[in-house]
Amino acid sequence: MRHDGQEIEKGHAPAHPAWFRLASAVVAVELIALVAVTVIPRSSSELHTKTVPLAATASGGGVTAPPLSGRRPTTTTTTATTVPPAPPAPPTTEAPPPTTTPPAPRVVPAPAPTPPPVHTAAAATPPHAILPPANPPASLPPEPNFLTACSATAEDDSSGCIASALAAIDRGRSAEALPAMTLPSNWGALTPPEQLYVATNLERTVRGLPPLSSMASALDQAATQGAGAGDDPSPPPGFPFERWGANWAGGVGNPLEAVYYWMYDDGPGSNNADCTAGDSGGCWGHRDVILLSLSCSPCVMGTGFDPHGWNGQPSWAELLVGTSGSPAAEFTWQQETPYLS
Repeated sequence: MRHDGQEIEKGHAPAHPAWFRLASAVVAVELIALVAVTVIPRSSSELHTKTVPLAATASGGGVTAPPLSGRRPTTTTTTATTVPPAPPAPPTTEAPPPTTTPPAPRVVPAPAPTPPPVHTAAAATPPHAILPPANPPASLPPEPNFLTACSATAEDDSSGCIASALAAIDRGRSAEALPAMTLPSNWGALTPPEQLYVATNLERTVRGLPPLSSMASALDQAATQGAGAGDDPSPPPGFPFERWGANWAGGVGNPLEAVYYWMYDDGPGSNNADCTAGDSGGCWGHRDVILLSLSCSPCVMGTGFDPHGWNGQPSWAELLVGTSGSPAAEFTWQQETPYLS
């Protein structure tokens, strides 16, 4: 596995048989901070930098465990030069004006149910949920090991891969006394980028954080470029933001695998060289991105997938952005909510 991450307060921020790599970034205004670090193959104590060719190392069960890498998060104070996000639009609670003729009933094509209103306000935080700046005390290597059930060389939405990845995620959630992850009933009909968007939101909402309200078209394009390049994406020039974060993963065939490593195997006890007993400053950077606190005026996401974007293997990328206005959207949480149990 290999993963990169970074956390920055406003600035420009930028793998089973072979490799896995993750990346994260968090940005808020007026400072660019980027420190490259690496982590090691799970079965080796040798350290590698990004500029050194990385050799695969055999791990148990015949699965090759690739190295991981990350970037130390950096924080600063936001300044007044930040363009404030536009205030949210007032809720449309007014009753329609009286008419002499009742309006025609809205017809919703079957089988899609009528989507309810989307509320971006955070729900009550479960009492045992762990939110930044707090993080789990130790990393959890995947159990069951979904690397033996999922392809590393192609998109894998097979039932065996999904079941194995979900079981590992549920084990990670149990440490926070959180319920198991339940995929929406239309999961198989979603595109890979939509699946990544939904899985990321499910990790936020179960902890009382507001969902990213939509997949913004401009951010999807940026994330797709990042996935194709096998590197961290960043918001395109001119896209307004108050704060943003990015994650990248390569060499895994299903987005649930990427989400697992970002959320549950990225801190103390993992192979993150920037996360040691003597220096824990770089621990849990990828998890912190998924659980990023945003003002949501609105908060949006961009996701991308390239089946050959990293060394010919699947590549995934996501951007979480607190923005302003009403950016053009390709897929919304309101569309997906009716399929959630």
